[in-house]
Amino acid sequence: MELLLGKQEMLDLGEDIQGINITCRQGRCWITQTGDSRDHILGVDGRFTVNTSGQLIITATEPCRLRLNGPGITNQGSHPFKALNGLLKVAQQTIPELAIFQR
Repeated sequence: MELLLGKQEMLDLGEDIQGINITCRQGRCWITQTGDSRDHILGVDGRFTVNTSGQLIITATEPCRLRLNGPGITNQGSHPFKALNGLLKVAQQTIPELAIFQR
């Protein structure tokens, strides 16, 4: 799944998403997770793998394109990202700057 975030946009991926890989394909983002004392800044080709169960928030420090893959992520948006896909579709309709790409 690919997502585009505008500068300062935030995305809450929730909790219990261990094994998900996040790759920054363009731009830059900041990742913070409950239970992880470190903050993670990803630039182009930067990668982060979710290893803990805490709530994960991504903030675009500049416009960025993110790729999410791993367990539970498919083009059909199966669990745990089914709800996320629905939320993002609604957000796309109400926030024109938010573009969503799925492959």
